[in-house]
Amino acid sequence: MIAGMHFSGPFPRGRTGAAVLLAASLAGCGLFRPAPPPPPPVVHRAELPNDTGLPASAVRALNQRFPYMHAVGHSAGHLQVDDADDVAVVLAPIGQSHDTVVALLVTGPGGDYRVATSSKVVAPGCEPCTTTVDIAHHLLSVHVMRPSDPDFERVTYQFGYRDTDDALRLVGVTAAQPAGDDPIAHSYAITTNLLNGAKVDTLDATTADPAHRRELRSTVPLRPAIAFDAFAFTPQALAPELRRQPVSAFEPQESLSASAVALLHARFPGATVQSRSAGVLRADAVHDIAVVLAPAAGAEADATLALLLAQPDGSLKLGAVSGPLTRNCRGCDVQVQIAHKALVVQTVSTDGSGTHVAGYQFVATPRPGVLRLVGVRTVLASHDGSGDSHRYVNTANLVTGDKLEVVEDVTHGRRNRVEHASKIALRPPIGLAGFAFDPAKLDAETRRDFTP
Repeated sequence: MIAGMHFSGPFPRGRTGAAVLLAASLAGCGLFRPAPPPPPPVVHRAELPNDTGLPASAVRALNQRFPYMHAVGHSAGHLQVDDADDVAVVLAPIGQSHDTVVALLVTGPGGDYRVATSSKVVAPGCEPCTTTVDIAHHLLSVHVMRPSDPDFERVTYQFGYRDTDDALRLVGVTAAQPAGDDPIAHSYAITTNLLNGAKVDTLDATTADPAHRRELRSTVPLRPAIAFDAFAFTPQALAPELRRQPVSAFEPQESLSASAVALLHARFPGATVQSRSAGVLRADAVHDIAVVLAPAAGAEADATLALLLAQPDGSLKLGAVSGPLTRNCRGCDVQVQIAHKALVVQTVSTDGSGTHVAGYQFVATPRPGVLRLVGVRTVLASHDGSGDSHRYVNTANLVTGDKLEVVEDVTHGRRNRVEHASKIALRPPIGLAGFAFDPAKLDAETRRDFTP
């Protein structure tokens, strides 16, 4: 649901994080109230890391080549040949542990180490970022942790020697991002082999979606070899290799039941199922189905959402049918999820200003088969090639009238977050049947009123 909301009745109350009724943006128990301002950050003045385990000849070689830097970590192993140890060393400017570079040392005549090559600065300007290295299986892995990155917090770049030359080249990349507070939250990972173009995107299971992890395999075009000393250590430097897939691309391909297909075909001839979700929506142990239907090819129509309601005899009955889903965001990705007795519908689109997310949450009412809109959440997220980002999140509870706006900026690795709570007038209940998924129709709820 919209970041993990839990209900104890038809119209739950409460909020943890962003706003009631929206999972992780609308989740919680108890009365809705604005979150108290966060306490001032605690400044820890821990000692800087200092790697003292390097061989003496390696220390001498580093001091000659990098006199204003100190070692904060290293790894030794067989990188190019099996009978010699290479050493990869993470170096940082004296007095700090960020803005690191990675130096590779090899043994020269007499067994002394010499600097063979070194990288560009890793994550420049990002103070919370950390870099570690390891050498194993003839690969040098550079692990970069960027806790403020909106796309991937953990990225591993792998370098190796190709058979045709003796230069260290980028051969693979792996990136991962925890679920965070995405309305329909999944942790996401990507692994791409730059030697053959094989790419694997992975969605891991969550508490709201306990199904086994899902993988999506594809290929990316091969690019010219990238030398270790020429590579910019940013996810943006490998855009095709680290491009995320929409969640709808992971939907299982097995068909709906024959009865569900017949029901949909009779009501929506020619329409195709774009995405779906099944779960407990109205009563325990009763699994209803929410289906997003794309219109027939060439039809002058819009995608819609239809509910299939489970009946006591095991059959299905057509329930509420929404209004247009994507009329105001052509080509956007549509996701649906039934969890914790709520239906969440989310649209995601991207343009020049960033990524736009609109999430709507519905719960069942005492009237059989009738769902009511109880929360709406909008997000605008953007970031530039340097790693700076801007994120605006607006959540509104249509049951209590509570509205919360959050602005979070990351500049040079430093995070700044501010919140603004307000009240909006309550509307008459809005049902799913005929509902047009257009944030502009909910102006007070989705309008940006806070710009710090």
